[in-house]
Amino acid sequence: MKITFTDSAIQRLTPALVDGQALLKLVFDTEGCGCSVNGVPTLWLVDTGSEGDVSADAEPFQLVYKAKDEIFFEENMKIDYQDTTKSFILKSNSQIYNAGMSLIDKR
Repeated sequence: MKITFTDSAIQRLTPALVDGQALLKLVFDTEGCGCSVNGVPTLWLVDTGSEGDVSADAEPFQLVYKAKDEIFFEENMKIDYQDTTKSFILKSNSQIYNAGMSLIDKR
């Protein structure tokens, strides 16, 4: 999976990731969604990856995700940040996955 970041997303994420003490994780969060195929993409800040995580082809930040969640996403996606809504947007050329994506600190 290849993830690109817009300039606004880079500006917003840099303070949290610049010291190398956190890792960005894309999560297909199914908590409270009813079943495992209903979920919401979310960004987490974590200390380290966990078992089953794989690295995305992402620059300028390292981003991991669970290999089993890859079926829910496209090969090429973009993470943007919208200042008016104070939220991140995960999108591809075909669709918007989440227009109100939060960044949750799980450290």
